[in-house]
Amino acid sequence: MFNKVKIIKWILGNISHQMRAPTGGVSGWLAMQIMETNASSTREVIRRFELNQNDTLVELGTGHGESLRKIAEMDSASIPKRIVCVEISNKFRSELQKTIAALPPKLPIEIHGEDCIKMPYLDDGTVTKLFGVNVVYFLNPLPEYLKEINRVMKQNGTVVFGCKFSVIPQNTDEFVNLDPSYIANAMKDAGFDVATEKVKIHAGNYLEIKGKKR
Repeated sequence: MFNKVKIIKWILGNISHQMRAPTGGVSGWLAMQIMETNASSTREVIRRFELNQNDTLVELGTGHGESLRKIAEMDSASIPKRIVCVEISNKFRSELQKTIAALPPKLPIEIHGEDCIKMPYLDDGTVTKLFGVNVVYFLNPLPEYLKEINRVMKQNGTVVFGCKFSVIPQNTDEFVNLDPSYIANAMKDAGFDVATEKVKIHAGNYLEIKGKKR
């Protein structure tokens, strides 16, 4: 396991410029393949959310659209009234369109390509659940992103960041937020009550940093 972690860290360190928003070339392709490993974590976040028809769900960094596949498997009572995918990578948005085309048309999905530091397509206090898997590292400056997230969240709405800090390289310009305590404290400062939990999945585990808007 130790060697596997070292290898993943080395790869991520060498293609870190592609990990926030993959573009083209070999490194972009490799970044997209690595991000497919988020699938089991993403599906577990969706399962734990216990979605319902009154939810407005936002995903930051939707990638290949594994969350949408998971939601499509649920019964109609668990389908949110609005599903907002925020994906800044042109490559991934193209992949998302293919994913959506293969899903039932009942899903109320929309895709936005703007950076989530500003989300003008979301009104104040309208989002019940928001999440991102292996995304929070890139949100810089984090307090500004959290300010916008707080704006769109309903009171008692839930924000979840799924993180795998053990495989993230430390010395890159792209991976910025690497201290779970700093992330949790920034969320508290932004108006969230915060808890952390290690979540086991079949592919290992991830750290859930969960905030509830006060």
